[in-house]
Amino acid sequence: MDMGKVREWFRNASLRGKILLLIVLGGILPVGIVMAVSFATVRIQTEERLIYALNQGYSQVYQTVGDKLSRLHNISTLFAVNDMASPVLRFDDKEMDVAEQLMLFENINSYAYGLEMTMDSSNIVFYIEDSYLVVNAQSSRYRPLTDAYGSRWYQSLRENNGRPVWVLLDGSGKGGSYAAIARELWNPDDYSQTVGILAILMERKNLENMLQNAYEEQELYLETADGTLLASNLPEEALHRLSVSQRNVDDREFGSITLGGEPCYARSCRIDGSNVYLVSVIPKGAVREGMNVPNGGMGMVFLGVSLLVVMVMATMAKSITGRLKLLKEQMLRIQEGNICKMEEGPSRDEIGQLIGNYNVMVDQVEALLREQYILGQEKVEAELKALQSQINPHFLYNTLDMINWMSQKKESENIRSVVQAMSRFYRLTLSKGRDIVSIRDEVEMCEAYMEIQKRRYRGRICYEVEVDGDILDCLIPKITLQPFLENAIIHGINEKADGRGMVILNGWMEDGRITLSVTDDGEGMTQEDKKKSHQGSHYGLSNIEHRLELFFGESIPVQVESSPGIGTCVIINIPVRTEAEKAVEHEK
Repeated sequence: MDMGKVREWFRNASLRGKILLLIVLGGILPVGIVMAVSFATVRIQTEERLIYALNQGYSQVYQTVGDKLSRLHNISTLFAVNDMASPVLRFDDKEMDVAEQLMLFENINSYAYGLEMTMDSSNIVFYIEDSYLVVNAQSSRYRPLTDAYGSRWYQSLRENNGRPVWVLLDGSGKGGSYAAIARELWNPDDYSQTVGILAILMERKNLENMLQNAYEEQELYLETADGTLLASNLPEEALHRLSVSQRNVDDREFGSITLGGEPCYARSCRIDGSNVYLVSVIPKGAVREGMNVPNGGMGMVFLGVSLLVVMVMATMAKSITGRLKLLKEQMLRIQEGNICKMEEGPSRDEIGQLIGNYNVMVDQVEALLREQYILGQEKVEAELKALQSQINPHFLYNTLDMINWMSQKKESENIRSVVQAMSRFYRLTLSKGRDIVSIRDEVEMCEAYMEIQKRRYRGRICYEVEVDGDILDCLIPKITLQPFLENAIIHGINEKADGRGMVILNGWMEDGRITLSVTDDGEGMTQEDKKKSHQGSHYGLSNIEHRLELFFGESIPVQVESSPGIGTCVIINIPVRTEAEKAVEHEK
């Protein structure tokens, strides 16, 4: 096969064909074959080794525990058949004096102590009739037989007809619980008569020390035939307990079982000559973790194959991923608002054609953005002018109406002052054709307006301005505050019985925004009046909200706080906008 033709075919192949060929030849085929073969082999071998190790460990623990339990069982039998204890325990305390009784019990105690020395932290306890002088509920040797009656472990002993049985009972006055082998002591003259109970106690930690697990997650525990837990290598609440039906007398190896909805390996076996079962459980998930770890040789082979695959894939993908990465980065810049073209290379495959089409799209987008911006600016300015034209005639109408009223009263001096104030107001309003003015100019327009109103209402209205100097140069649509003053007078102070009141204009900077408010001590409004104020009954609020939104590019609601009989406060919160920022926006 001519390799030159193959390279030419691959160079001009479609992008989809290159990617599919790359995945099949460079990734799926070799990696799939290596992983399938290697891990299948390792999984089978590892599982066999793990199960074998678990069975070996179980057998060792079984042997260790079995030897210990068998030894204690033999000692209990030795004590039971010894002719020292039984004759003493069946005597009538009325037939023997105290000294002789104490001497006989001391002999039993010495014999028991000698046996304890050979049993490694075990303790021999007798439960006998309460009438004996040596009996004490806190004694480490002789306890009342009545303490045993009614206990769970005594019921287990009776169910076994008094023969040796492993139980769980309280320690010899030291607190805690102990594993113990208990058996009844019979009268040698009448084996149907029980003279007491012999119990050999062993601390549970001694049994727990024997339960050495091969794996961290492996559970080992000893329990009796009735389900009493004698010892475990983990806290009881962490164990997966087998039910009586799931427990086997003699499991030869670990088998699969489900406990609490979790798949596990389990093995149970009764220790010879006792009622104790050794149970071991290990979740399959823990076993699989070990099974999934390949040996060092297999890992090196897999690493070498993977490295080879990566090198081949990197070489084949170089002509694809490089330009795709550049195109992706350019797309991200577009999202950030930075639109620019990409440099076109000599390649004319799908990616090269995509870059060329992208550059054409950039040219068209830039042209559309410029056109849209111009149209948007013209639209906003037209809407502002339209809304502004609604306010100016309204104010002019009210002012001329007032001048007419004054002329009828022949108040030439007031007419002169009003005309001067109105001239000043319109000079500021026209502001060389601008619809946006500084807050300083807006405050001055409000002062001219209030000068007219104070003349009209003959001093019954007071007016104060409390505007911080650091916001006076910020911009605002003109005639924004004047309608608030007009509403404060007409719908607030005029509604009072005496028609007198105060209007205050406030302005300050807070958290990077400007707050402007007009407060009056007029009649105030009810909740229904507040709703009407935005529905047209009070002039200008909706108009102002619309103009503010057009200029600042965000919704700026007019907040009305009012209480009947107390007054009203109208508030707007606007962004900081300066001449410099406005100039930058126009340049964009």
